[in-house]
Amino acid sequence: MGAWEMFQDLSITDRSLVWNTDLVEALELDNMLRQSATTVASALYRTESRGAHAREDFPDRDDERWLKHSLSWVDDALEVRMDTRPVVLTTGDYDVQPIPPKARNY
Repeated sequence: MGAWEMFQDLSITDRSLVWNTDLVEALELDNMLRQSATTVASALYRTESRGAHAREDFPDRDDERWLKHSLSWVDDALEVRMDTRPVVLTTGDYDVQPIPPKARNY
């Protein structure tokens, strides 16, 4: 049984609405499980290495395919839907010049 399935069986016995730490901890756990699901799905979705996102099976940066933002949504069954949107490379200000993206070499 996975963490999400175990979480579905969680019950909160404290019914108070003031200083209900059981409820707060349950809500925090729900959020952490959803965030971890989107983090893992996003990492698997992006088939490149970029910045702090490093994959041994895709060690190189791929601006041609992946110069975009990854977007994710998670539903109540912890199913994650992925999509992308373009990166805006302009500043929207004539006084500020855009900085073109480049690989980081440390």
